[in-house]
Amino acid sequence: MTEVQALAPDQLTKLVDNGQRQQLRMLLNEQHPADLAEWLSEMDAGHRLSCFRLLDLDNASAVLSELELADQRELLHDLGEIGVVPIISKMSPDDAVDLLAELPRERAKAIILQMTDIEAAEDIQELMTFKDDSAGGIMSTDYLALDAKMTVDQALAYLREKYEHLEEEIYDVYVVDEREFLVGRVTLKELFTAAPEALVESRMDDNVIKVSTSTDQEDAAEKLSRYDLLTLPVVDNQGRLRGIITSDDVIDVLQEEATEDIYQSSGINAPGSEQGDVLNYNVNKAYQARLPWLLVTLLIESGSATVITHFDDVIRQTIAAASFMPLLSGVTGSVATQSTCIIIRGSGLDQINWKAFRRNILHEAKVGMMLGLTCGLLTGIVGSIFHQDQHHLGLVVGVSLFVTMTVGVVIGTAMPFLFQRLGVEPAHASGPFITSILDVCTMTIYLTIVHTFLNTLL
Repeated sequence: MTEVQALAPDQLTKLVDNGQRQQLRMLLNEQHPADLAEWLSEMDAGHRLSCFRLLDLDNASAVLSELELADQRELLHDLGEIGVVPIISKMSPDDAVDLLAELPRERAKAIILQMTDIEAAEDIQELMTFKDDSAGGIMSTDYLALDAKMTVDQALAYLREKYEHLEEEIYDVYVVDEREFLVGRVTLKELFTAAPEALVESRMDDNVIKVSTSTDQEDAAEKLSRYDLLTLPVVDNQGRLRGIITSDDVIDVLQEEATEDIYQSSGINAPGSEQGDVLNYNVNKAYQARLPWLLVTLLIESGSATVITHFDDVIRQTIAAASFMPLLSGVTGSVATQSTCIIIRGSGLDQINWKAFRRNILHEAKVGMMLGLTCGLLTGIVGSIFHQDQHHLGLVVGVSLFVTMTVGVVIGTAMPFLFQRLGVEPAHASGPFITSILDVCTMTIYLTIVHTFLNTLL
C-alpha cells in the first residue's frame, strides 16, 4: 500500500500557477478531506477555488463539510448554483442542510429544486423544518430499518440492497411496524446467527433508547454518550422513526456546546461555535455579544464602590488594611470560580434536585473552609511580618480571607443551580456576573471585620 504524499498550501499554489492540472487532480483526490480542508483554508480565494474544482464529487462534498464557515460561504458563492447542486446531491442530508442553512432562503430552495434525487431533496426539505439545536436538526435520514414481520432471510437480502446506497457506515439496524413506528432494534449478529425463516420481531430487542425530534441536541448527545451507543434513533411525536444521530454528530455538538460555554463563562452572548467564528470577523456582532453582561458587571461593581465609600473613614484610618483588598478579592474570586466550574461540568444540572444541591453545597463549604484556613493562616503570617507595627492586622486579614473564601465557594456552588432554576444558561454564573457579586461581598465582609477590630488595630 503506497503512502499518500503530504502537501502544503504553497505546493498547491505553485501547481495551480504552473497549470499542472492533471498532477494536481491526482494529488488532491488522494488526500484526506480534513487535511485538504485545512490546506485550502490557508490559500487565497482564487487558488482555493481552482483546487476545489479539480476534486471528485465525493471528495468535494466531504471537503466542503470540513471547511470553516467563512470559507464555505465564499466557495458556495464562487461556485454558483450549477457547481453547488451536484455537490449537495452527494452529501449526506444532514451535512447538506448545514451547508444550505448558510445560504439565502431563496437560493437554498432553488438548489433543492434542481436536485435530480427526489428522495434526497425531500429528506433535506424535511430536515430544514427542524430547529438547528434540536435532535431533528442534527439527525441523518440515512438509516437501516426492517419491517418487524420480515423473515431473517428477507431482512438480510433487504440490507444487502440498501447498504450500498448509504452515505455513511451504519451498523445499527432498527425495526418498525407497518406504520413506521419504532418497535425495536436488532444487531447484525442476531440476523446472521438466526434461522432464515425466523421473524425479525422474534430476534429484536424492544427496549430501545431514543429521543424525539424536538429534544435539545445537547440532551441527545448526552444520552448517546451515556449509553455508549453508535447511533441514537430519533422519532416524531407519534413515535415514527424519522432518522438517527451518529457519534460524529455528537462530537460536533459537544464541540459546539463547549465553545458556547466558554463564551458564556466570559460574559459573551454567542451561542454555538459557528456564531463564535462570526465574532472574529464582524465588529458589530462582537460588540452586541460582549456588551450586555459588561453592563451588568458595571452595575454590580458600582456596589463595590458604594461599599468602599461607606467605609471611607475606616480605610483612611487603616491604609495598611486597604492594601490587602485586591488580594482578598482575587483569591476569593478564584476559589468561587473553581467551585462554579466543578458544578457546571460535573454535577449534571439537567437532573437538579434539592438533595443534590444540598450535597454539593456541604461538600464545597467544607473544601472552602479548609482552603480558607490554609490561605488565611499564610496571609496572616505574611501580614504580621510586613506590618509588625500593627500586629493584629495579620489576624484580621487571615480571618477575613477564611470567611470570604468560605462564602465564595458557597456562592460559586449555589449560583449555577439558581441560574438553572431561573432558566438562564448556568455557564453565565462563572463569568463577570459572579466575579462582580463576589467583589461586593468580599469588600463588605472584609471592611466590616476591619471596622469591628478597628480599636484593636489602632
